[in-house]
Amino acid sequence: MHIVSKPDYDIANYYFRDLADGIQQQMYFWGQDVLSPVGNFLVHEGFKRSPSKGLKGTSCYRLAWQDGHIELYGACAGWYGNGKGFTFIRPRKRCVIWLSEQITPIPGAWRNELVAKAVAKHDLYRASLPFLDWLISYEAAVMARFGIGYRLLNYRDYKKVPKNKTWLRPSTSLEWFKCFRDRPEQLVRPKKLT
Repeated sequence: MHIVSKPDYDIANYYFRDLADGIQQQMYFWGQDVLSPVGNFLVHEGFKRSPSKGLKGTSCYRLAWQDGHIELYGACAGWYGNGKGFTFIRPRKRCVIWLSEQITPIPGAWRNELVAKAVAKHDLYRASLPFLDWLISYEAAVMARFGIGYRLLNYRDYKKVPKNKTWLRPSTSLEWFKCFRDRPEQLVRPKKLT
C-alpha cells in the first residue's frame, strides 16, 4: 500500500460516519474471531491479550504495528503512534484523533481532553491510515484462513443481534475500506452498494 500524505480533495463528513459504521460491524466480527474454531484468531495473528483497564470482565488486545500499536477493546479500537493516534469510540459512534500515544482510551473511563476537537478532515483521514492498513491486512488473513463463508456467517449472526445495524456484506465492506484507504475520491456511500 502506498502512503497518502495529504488528499487533494475534501472528504465529506458522512464518509467518516460510514467508516464508523463499518468499524462497528468489524468489531463484532473480531469478537467472533476470539471464539473461532481454531482458537483465538487475534492471538494467533500476534495480539497480546490482557485484562481491560476499564470495564471489568473484558479484554484488551494489543499488537505492534507501523511504529505504534493497534489496541482493540469491545468499546473502542484504534492505532496509536507518533505521539497520537486514531480511535473509533463505539458508544459515541465516532472516529477521532486521539492526542496521546502513551495514554490510550480506556472504555468506561474516557479522557475527553485527549480527543482532538475541530479536526480537519484530511488530518483525520491521515490518522486513520495505519489502522486501515491493519484492518485490511487482518481481514485478508481471515479470508485466507477461513474463507468468505466464515465472514458471511458472522454477518448473518450480526444481523440477528437486536439493535445492530448491518453495514455491507464482508467482501463488499473490504473493498469499501480499501477504497477509503487508497482512493477516497472514488468512494460511494455504502447504502448505494447494498
